[in-house]
Amino acid sequence: MSCTAAGAARAGGLVAVLALALALACLGCGVGATAPAGPEGAERAGRGGTRTAAEEVPCREALRFADQERLPAGAEDAVCVVRHGIDTLYDVRFRIGGTGFDTWLADTHPDLELGTDCAQEGADRCGVLTLDPYAEGGAVAVELTVRDEGDGRALVHYRPFDT
Repeated sequence: MSCTAAGAARAGGLVAVLALALALACLGCGVGATAPAGPEGAERAGRGGTRTAAEEVPCREALRFADQERLPAGAEDAVCVVRHGIDTLYDVRFRIGGTGFDTWLADTHPDLELGTDCAQEGADRCGVLTLDPYAEGGAVAVELTVRDEGDGRALVHYRPFDT
């Protein structure tokens, strides 16, 4: 076999292997139950067979889940929701001035480093911290995203969860 024929055979074999890997990876694509759109889609597969829609809860409940006593000083427009399923996720959303946020973060989670490579749409800074030890309230980790609003304030999403 000539050098060019051997190279073509190797390239063809590589293409075949890649095609097989792609086919196997997509074998389950579109298979299984999916949640319908609309109000009936508010529940998805999870613990006990369902994933609940977001439910508004008192922020005190959400913060206690992560062993926090209260919102940071200067926090405004707070809204807190919870989702249950295979895990529990709280989302504590609030606005706060930059120095108030920095002080709160340093006091509550000094090991949480924020980066700028965020997957969440609109987030300017983000980070995830595994709690060690886990929170007595149930959280094992917290995710934090920050969107700078340009007026010296930030929209913060503080998300403790128990996966």
